[in-house]
Parts: sequence; C-alpha cells; structure tokens
Amino acid sequence: MTKVTPMMQQYLNIKDEHPDALLLYRLGDFYELFYDDAVVASKILEITLTSRDKNKDAVPMCGVPYHSAKGYMEKLIDHGYKIAICEQMEDPKQSKGMVAREVVRIITPGTLIDDFGMDDGSNFILSLLERGGVYSAAYSDISTGEINAFSARDLTVLKSEIDRVRPSEIVVEENSTGILAELYQDPPFNTAYSNEDEFPLDYSREITNSEKEVLNLLVAYIRAHNMRELKHFRTVEKHKIKETMQLNYAAISNLELLESLQTKKTKGSLFWYLNKTGTPMGKRKLRKWMERPLLDKNAIKLRQDAVQTLLDHFLEREDIRMNLDNVYDIERLAGRLSFGNIDARDLVQLKDSLRSLPHIKAALAEAGLIDSPLFKDCDTLDDVCAILEESLSDSPPKTIREGGIFKEGFSEKLDELKYISDNGRSWLNGYIEDERERTGVKNLKVGFNKVFGYYIEISKANAQNFDAEKFDYNRKQTLTNAERFITPELKEMENKILGAEDESIILEYELFTDLRDEMESYIPRLQGTADIISTLDCLISFAAVANDYRLVRPEFTEGELSIEDGRHPVIEKVIGENTYVPNSLEMTDTAFLYLITGPNMSGKSTYMRQTAIICILAQIGMYVPAKSARVPIFDQIFTRIGASDDLASGKSTFMIEMMEADEALKNATKDSLLIFDEIGRGTSTYDGMALAQAMLEYIHEEIGAKTLFSTHYHEITRLGNTLDGLKNVHVKATEYDGKLVFLHKVKPGAVERSYGIHVARLAELPGKVTHRADELLHVFEGGTDISADMQLELPLDDSEADNAHPVVDMLKDADIDNMTPMDAMMTLSEMKKRLEGE
Repeated sequence: MTKVTPMMQQYLNIKDEHPDALLLYRLGDFYELFYDDAVVASKILEITLTSRDKNKDAVPMCGVPYHSAKGYMEKLIDHGYKIAICEQMEDPKQSKGMVAREVVRIITPGTLIDDFGMDDGSNFILSLLERGGVYSAAYSDISTGEINAFSARDLTVLKSEIDRVRPSEIVVEENSTGILAELYQDPPFNTAYSNEDEFPLDYSREITNSEKEVLNLLVAYIRAHNMRELKHFRTVEKHKIKETMQLNYAAISNLELLESLQTKKTKGSLFWYLNKTGTPMGKRKLRKWMERPLLDKNAIKLRQDAVQTLLDHFLEREDIRMNLDNVYDIERLAGRLSFGNIDARDLVQLKDSLRSLPHIKAALAEAGLIDSPLFKDCDTLDDVCAILEESLSDSPPKTIREGGIFKEGFSEKLDELKYISDNGRSWLNGYIEDERERTGVKNLKVGFNKVFGYYIEISKANAQNFDAEKFDYNRKQTLTNAERFITPELKEMENKILGAEDESIILEYELFTDLRDEMESYIPRLQGTADIISTLDCLISFAAVANDYRLVRPEFTEGELSIEDGRHPVIEKVIGENTYVPNSLEMTDTAFLYLITGPNMSGKSTYMRQTAIICILAQIGMYVPAKSARVPIFDQIFTRIGASDDLASGKSTFMIEMMEADEALKNATKDSLLIFDEIGRGTSTYDGMALAQAMLEYIHEEIGAKTLFSTHYHEITRLGNTLDGLKNVHVKATEYDGKLVFLHKVKPGAVERSYGIHVARLAELPGKVTHRADELLHVFEGGTDISADMQLELPLDDSEADNAHPVVDMLKDADIDNMTPMDAMMTLSEMKKRLEGE
C-alpha cells in the first residue's frame, strides 16, 4: 500500500514485532486479522474473508467476536500456529486520538494455560541444547508450575526421554537447530530462540551448569510469550534418568500402558484400568507414575503400605474418596493465580477445595496414615480458606467487572454503595406510584436507556392533554405511540443510583485484585498440598482397583521372578474374570529365558505382555493380578511386539523390528526384562531363524536378562538342549472334531505343530485355498522338493545374461535416446514377433 491510515500503520508496526505469529488485533468487540494472516485464518476457521478499503489497495481481512474468540484461537493453535493477542490498552471513549494497543500475550502449543480448553493431562514445553557432547533438556508444564531438567550423552537415551515427556513444543537455540534433525525426521512444533538472560530460579542441588543454561532458555521463552512473572514455578528438580525404570516409547506403546494400540484411545489401556482418581491432579500423577516406575524398594513399599492400610480401612477410604470429589485442580488454580487470569469463580473453587482438606486429614489420622512420610506434611490451609470464606459470595459472576463478588459485611464502603443502588430501585417503584397519583396518568411508567438514562413515558393518548410545565416535566423524546420526559427529581436520583452502581463495581474490582495479590503469596503452600492430595488420590485409586479385581501385594526378591496364576488386567476386565485363563511363570538367575511356541491367537503375546505389566504394576507400588507374585526390581523393560511399515521414513516392518531389537540388545542389563515376539518374521525363513537363534544365544551368553521370546521357528527349540538358562514352553491348543480349540494355557516343552492352516480356516479363507495349503503342507513335511517346478529361470551372472536370448541383444543395441515414438513401436513389435514365433 502506498498510503495507510494511522490505525493500519499501528497494526503494521505491531505486526513487524511478531512476524511469525498470527496477530489478533482488537478493534472494539472483534479481533481482526489482516493481509496474509487473514487469508490463513479464514481458511482454517472457515469464516468469510472480506477486505478493507474496496479499491486497488484492498486489504484482506477477517475477524472473530471478542467474547467467543477462545474457540477460534484453540483451532489455530491445533493447526500449529502461534497467536499474538493485541489488546486495547485504554477505553476508546476516553482516549484522544489513536487508541493505544499492544500485544499482551503470545500463545503457542507449549505455552497454553488452562483457560484454553486444556484436558486433565500435562502439557509440556521442552528446551534443548548441546554442550561438549552432552545434551541437556528442561521441560515444564506452565499451567501447574512443574519444571525439570536432565542430561544425556547418548542420542538414543535423549530421544527416549523426550518421547516419554511428549512435549507439545520444543525450543532450541537459534544456532542449534540441527539437533532436531538428529532426533526427528518430522519434528513436533518447534521454535528457534535466543536468550542472554538468567533468571533466579530455585534449583535443587544436583542441577548442572549446562542444565541451568537450558532452563534459562526455557524460562526466557515462556516469559517472553506470557509476559508475566512466573511466581508459581516450583524448585527445579533433577530428572535422574537412571533412578526410575526405563521404558522407551516402544515399550509404553506395545504394552498399551497409556492408550490402546488399535484405537489410540485411553479405553483399553492399563491407565484406563487403573484410573479411579477423583481429581485432575491425581490423574496426571498416575500417568507420571506409570511412565516412570520406581527402582527404590523402600519408596515402593511406602506406597504398598498405604494401599494396604486403605484396603483395611474401608470407611475412611470412602470418606476420603467422597471428599476428593469436591477438590478441584488446585495445581492449575495456583498457576492461574500466578498468571493473573484467575476469576472469582476460580477462587470459589479453591475455597470449596480447601473446605474438604480438614475432613481428608481427619480420615487419614483415623486410618493411621497421617504419620506416613507420604502425608505427614499435609497442610489444610485453614487460614487461606478462612480468608476466602469471609470475603467471597458463594455464586459470583464469571467476569470480575460485573460486581456481586463479595459477601455483605466484607467492606463497609461497598455495603453502603450497594444499599444506595438497591434502595434506589425501591425509591423508583415508590416514585412511579407517587407520579401516577400526582399527574392522574394511571399508565405512566419509568424506563431506562443508555442515551437518556431514566425517563418517564406517557402514552400518546394521555400525552395529548398532559400539561408538562405544570408538573415540571421536560420533554426529551417523541415516539410514535408515546412521549418521554425527565424531571429534576428523577435525574438527581439517577445520578445517585448509577453513580453508586459504577462506584461499587470499580471498588469490587479493586478489592478483588487485592485479594488475588494476597492469594499469590500462598502459591507454594497450595502446590505442596496439591502434591500430597494427588498422591493420596492415586493410592485411593490403587486400593479401589485392588479391591474390585482381587489383586495381591507382590513381594520383592533379589533375582527370582515367580508369578502364580498371573492375569492380564485389561483383558480380564473386558472379557470377565470367569472367562480369563490365568498362567504362571518361574524364572531365576540361572533359568531366565523362556522360548515360547504355539499357534497364532493362542495367547503367546498376552502371556508376555501380562508378565511385563505385572512387573510394572509392582514397581509403581500397585497390587498385581495374580494368586501370588515374587518379582525382582527391573531397571528396564524392552519390548519388540508387532510393527507396521513407517512409510514416511521409508522403514519397513523388518527394519523397525531390527532397530528396536538393537536398542534392547545394546542397552539391556542382567536386571532388565526383554519381551521379544516372533523376531525375524519380516524376512526369509532361514534369515529369520538364524537371527532369532543368534539373538537368543547373545542374550543367554552376554546379557543374562530375563527374557520371554516367542517364535514360530520350531527348529530353534532344540536350543533347550544346549543353553542351560533356556526353557521351552508352549501355549496349548488342541483339535476337536477337526477344529482348532485354543486352551490359552502355558505348558512346559515345545509345541508339536504350528496349526497355521487351522487359524486360516478360523479366519474363513476360501476352502480351496486352505485345502490346497493342506496338500502343499504334506508335500513339504514329506521332504519333497517342489521348488524346481516354481522357480523362474533367471540368469546367474552377466556373461550368462549376454547370451540368454536374441531379444536381449536387440534391447542392448537399441539407441533409445535417438528413437522416435514410431521407431520405438516398430522395435517393440519386432521383439514381440520373435518371442511369439518361438
């Protein structure tokens, strides 16, 4: 544009400061977008694209209403865009000239706070840098104030940890963007950012200098986008990779810990099975516990003891559970306090939550848990609750500029203004009756609008003979059916009523901001209590699930893994406990490798998964689905169960299989658990068999990790004769009346047959196919070599190829580069004739 208006110049100046964000520019009751921002937003939001100044310099524009903008913003964020929110910083009615505007907040996927439709899960933003071959990362959920840091020298370990965090946004230094290319072919939403500031964070003592640097990068980015002091950030904790069980993304996915492999939904996962939490805080903590099972036996036993006590004290447990139902998300309410976007209803939620705390603490004391290290620091925040009880009304409005926030008696001045306002309305009712009597106009009424304020309205019929001067009425407006008047007495009262209403709203806003500032000082105490309540919520959930599904407390050993009648908890819940077939397992440091055979669909994968799940449950302090269980502490669990091609990265099923197996074989220790399901099936029979046997031998001789290894290569079951630590087992199936029946029972020894054709019949393949397969199976099993009948006669080397056929010579001699289409057709026709002639 050659010339722009002052308003558009202001827009362009602000847009220049935020070129990578969609700028939502406040104009009255709308947020407007212009130029390319408008084109992009109109497509995503499916709103009309219009233009400003209908001429050759027309500016594309679109807008969304201020009061319903949040939903539109969420949609833009979901599509991976940054949003810069530009607000009017003064009242347009009172400003002279251009209204001052500035960006008050920049929203990205990782800097959301819970006013933007967040679910109960965590929303992490992660920063990343490399110094001297060491990778340091920091991550935070800014809605709760949780903040952590860790370091790793190995890219595989780094990637595994990032995958467990699952950040919605990654921040890297502007000169270090290459680190993302090393980790991802298609990185998640990310930003390159520069930082030279240091922030006075509260660090735990283990935090290194490089971790402080990456923390400063993270905090600088968050502060630049939210433009607030981060008063709710907790002590920065060192996330120690080796102090919890290592579960890489493959293990979490394959074992369906957090979501179903098939549906990608929570239902059908172990989390779905365990989650009976009553608060969002408990739900988030449960996910965290599941992703990072403990290695410290004492810490595990503390949780187990609490679960046992809660099981033994049913009445107290139910009392706690009912009170937890009244507790809101204290963590995120504290976050909203810090960001200054808390409203009166949020504070009422906080008040209601704090009301329940004394009851919860009393029930803990009654159950004998109040002295447990898990709960001994429980702060009921009675003083904070008292402040909120004394000040807030029980049903305040959503916005803090409508009034009605505080109780009567909280502020003498506020009560006085409300009295004037409320009694002014009573005065109006009396005034109407007096005026009707004085004027003789029985249908006289008082109205109000923003233009005239209060007025007296008389119908057209009565106004014709009405003597306005006699009654000191001043005509203000003539309508088709009525006349409107004002009186000095009415205007005087109007000033009192409206002045009191306006003044009371202003005063309430000031009182609310004072209360909000006072509440900010209690953020650390609120967070400490939230942490204890979320822990209790998880353990109440554990006790409820253990009680409902007949779970038992596992014992911990120094090497023995013994599970009697173990069950897969999720499958049992879905199909019913009377239908599920339990299975046992016995492993020691000298007999640690199970080679499992059996037909497809017989339950091999379920048996292996349930073993891993039982071990994970034990190490998060949960009871387990078994008749009895004795388990060691596992430092890592690796799984290789099923896969599909990763077309985007060009990796086949077999390549993914080999990569996951490689990670397990390189990183597993004697204290790890390995789950390998049908390794080698993605290649030829002999290749797959050779790889499977070589892996088994390597695990047996080099690692010594407890391993469950399923296979269809029956030939390698002979390893039971040569590897002392290997035990052959099979999942039983039998034939009845010519049909295959799965017994789902694990028995010693190798299976005699594969039953693959039986399974094909169960899948209802055409009868001709399965019948022919039966014939071929007898031929193969009889040792007859029919491959010669099927083999293509291909040349073995170049010299043989040269003399294979005259047509080959024609192809070699053809000058393709200089051929016309007609020449090519004639050559092809000649080659075809020669072949047909033979």
